[in-house]
Amino acid sequence: MYDSIIIGGGPAGMSAAIYLGRKKMKVLLLTLDFGGQAAKSSEVENYLGFKKISGPDLSAKFQEHIEAIGIESKTTVVKVVSKKENIFEVKTAEETLEAESIITASGKTPRSLNIPGEKEFLGKGISFCAICDGPLFSAKTVVVIGGGNSALDAALELEKYAAKVYILNLNPDFQGDEIRKDRVKKSSKIEVFSEVQTTGVYGEAVLKGLKYKNLKTNEEKEIKIDGMFIEIGWQPATDFVKDLVELNDLGEIKIDRENQTSCPGIFAAGDVTDIRDKQIIIAAGEGAKAALAAWRYLMTRH
Repeated sequence: MYDSIIIGGGPAGMSAAIYLGRKKMKVLLLTLDFGGQAAKSSEVENYLGFKKISGPDLSAKFQEHIEAIGIESKTTVVKVVSKKENIFEVKTAEETLEAESIITASGKTPRSLNIPGEKEFLGKGISFCAICDGPLFSAKTVVVIGGGNSALDAALELEKYAAKVYILNLNPDFQGDEIRKDRVKKSSKIEVFSEVQTTGVYGEAVLKGLKYKNLKTNEEKEIKIDGMFIEIGWQPATDFVKDLVELNDLGEIKIDRENQTSCPGIFAAGDVTDIRDKQIIIAAGEGAKAALAAWRYLMTRH
């Protein structure tokens, strides 16, 4: 029996683990991968104490911190959380665990295009992580799908390796920060196609090309590519608690100012919640808040 099981290994989850660990609570952190979305950021320039640091490096520092204070963790997938009287059961791919409280910090998962060929070539040219897989496309041609900051970051990361980077944007202009837009515009390797819709991908053993439609002219074209990076947004990872907690219209977990959900004993933090701003430093702060709220909850039970 754990005092608290934390689901998610991003900034919110790891911050919560540190705060509960320092309170001498019996804590277990469950995650599929440490770092979450933060680990997929090429450069972080707005985290206090670091003028510039890569997402993977910042995530590694977070992980070193939780390991230094002895937080127990397991790499696994959480299937479902259920409640029996005042105890929570967490079913993973391997076992069933029990806790008196839950902190959901599971973040978001990448959205798919749902186009012909996407599933077939996932991992065979199609990726959701430019930092992870960018080096595999040295001197090759790649395309980034999307128009927000994540798409701009991916393109800027990929230009370090690829010979040519295309960006296919559904909208007339980018939705990202001006500094990122300027960097993309100044790049000699990046070419942008606006108001186009990706309609399919094709290949043999690996990805070979992409089909798209110009939304202004309805003209259909193809691009020969070696890799495609999908950056069209993220959706909250809430399937395992959707029957226990109240969600908003976006599928995010509703929380109060103390990170309590609609289910007593379940707290939530970070990008999986309905807080307005999604930033690494905010997620870390929310994780700390959730941990302190969970600790106060636990103190009323003992």
